Amino acid sequence: MKKQKTRDKETGKKKTKDRKSKTKKDGKVSRLFAIFKGQGFLTGAVTLAAAGIICRLLGIAFRIPLANIVQNYGMGLYQMVFPIYALLLIISSAGIPVAISRMVAASQSKQNDNDIDISKATKKKKVTDGDDYTPTQILVNALILLGVIGLVVSGVFIGIAFPIARLQGNIGIGKIYMAIAPAVFFVCLIAAFRGYFQGLRNMIPTATSQIVEQVVKVGVGLTLAIVLFPLGVYWAVFGAILAVTTSEALGFAYLVIFYLIHKKRLKKTTNHEGFLMQNKKPASKRQITVPVTNKKSHFKKYISWKLMWLIVKKSLPITLMASVFPLILVFDSLVVVRMLTNADTSVKIATQLYGISSGTVHTLINMPAVLGMAIGTAVVPMTASLLKKGNTAEFQSKSTLAIKLAVIITLFFALFYMVFARQIILLLYEAAFRDNQAQLVIATNLLKIESAMILLMGLSQIFTSMLQGAGKAKWPLFAILVGGIVKIAFQMALIRTSMGIYAVSIGNVLCFAIAFILNIFFVWKFLGLQLRFTWNMVKIIGVGLGLGGLLVGLMFLLPEGKWWVILSGVIALLSYVAAVWGLRVFQKSR
Repeated sequence: MKKQKTRDKETGKKKTKDRKSKTKKDGKVSRLFAIFKGQGFLTGAVTLAAAGIICRLLGIAFRIPLANIVQNYGMGLYQMVFPIYALLLIISSAGIPVAISRMVAASQSKQNDNDIDISKATKKKKVTDGDDYTPTQILVNALILLGVIGLVVSGVFIGIAFPIARLQGNIGIGKIYMAIAPAVFFVCLIAAFRGYFQGLRNMIPTATSQIVEQVVKVGVGLTLAIVLFPLGVYWAVFGAILAVTTSEALGFAYLVIFYLIHKKRLKKTTNHEGFLMQNKKPASKRQITVPVTNKKSHFKKYISWKLMWLIVKKSLPITLMASVFPLILVFDSLVVVRMLTNADTSVKIATQLYGISSGTVHTLINMPAVLGMAIGTAVVPMTASLLKKGNTAEFQSKSTLAIKLAVIITLFFALFYMVFARQIILLLYEAAFRDNQAQLVIATNLLKIESAMILLMGLSQIFTSMLQGAGKAKWPLFAILVGGIVKIAFQMALIRTSMGIYAVSIGNVLCFAIAFILNIFFVWKFLGLQLRFTWNMVKIIGVGLGLGGLLVGLMFLLPEGKWWVILSGVIALLSYVAAVWGLRVFQKSR
């Protein structure tokens, strides 16, 4: 008997030890999973900003060698294809991630993902925010919806490839359209996953998948461009475009794998925490869960036509807003080359000028602008969650922080581009402009003009994201629509004059300036955000003026050359960061 008790005691100790060991192991898994779980606004913004910097650097590593391989004419062909692709991409998927992000954030603020029966949830009341659905239900319905949309749009794109090429006056780019058409399908599916994770305030999947896509595009695109160039410039551009489709397919595969790992970790963490909570209760109060075996009811629990319609309804204003500027770029791709062509300018030269404006200059402008977009992406779920809870004080505080971050980041690049425009273009695109000083002068002036867009686009994105997160997406749509109309009117009136291609760049700046001003008004009117002139604003203005003076001084004092431009940038950046830190710009104003 005593031996039996001793054995039981030893067995009990062993079980306790094993349970502690398992608990410790699961605790490590929980802590590891916590890194990927809910990130704060600032962490999410920094994550996306870091990924944005890496992606833009990889983008430069792709665009610059590509421009040197296919020259300005090849980049003109590349840019004639991309606006149509970007427009179809935005129509099919642009508003969905933001809508899903808002809905998942609202769902998280109200309930946990407990597999609530979707059929019962929709009967309780009229659904307005999607908070009656779980994040998993939202993702499943979004994937079905976007998969169908992606297939349809890709099919239509293939069908209209050669008619569009004829309309643009260059039938040769028809096959290039065929290479990029399947990418729309994969991007649609990617949009669903990114919106889901952003709503959970986990920006890591979005950030890492973007990097995966860029790495694949750089490696595959440049390789194909070099290999196919002996066949002609059209085939080189075809190879570079085909790499986009390849990168999106692999980006989608990466997100699927990440999601499966995420669900496995979530299930393990939830089971572990549930086991601990269950064992804290008395035996009489412990519950026994019975798994659902009815596959038909399990399917109905996740699929809802009402939810799909809600996603469409939520995303429509955002999609329309996001479509405005790409639609303008499509208009430019159809009109600018034709309008620039005259007795003194051939089609080839007009295509080169369009390639400089939309390819060379816009590539440089979009690199720092992505940082403002990263902050804006983190703002959407933050706004949705805080306003859902009625926490206006924290919304005011975090919104002010987002605006400060956007101003500080974009101001540096705007001033640096304005002062060192010529040196930056020679540093990055020397092969394309080495033998053509006239085009170098044009590219320099275009970059100086459009440098103001960096600040305007970054700040406008923050205010747009706030309005989208608050469910007021139609107002930023109105703002960009007004700006677009002004741009087109200005451009059409002056492009045939001596202003020429400069009318396009000035029109772009006018477009975002008008949108920025209107968005400030809408945020104040509908969200009650108070933008006061504080001591911190005085500091930022002072730092900006100091940076401008330093950059001008460096330009005149240091000799010309690639390494001197890089050295000037490093000196200016370190001085700028030191000034922001020393003046405590991010300290709360009293």
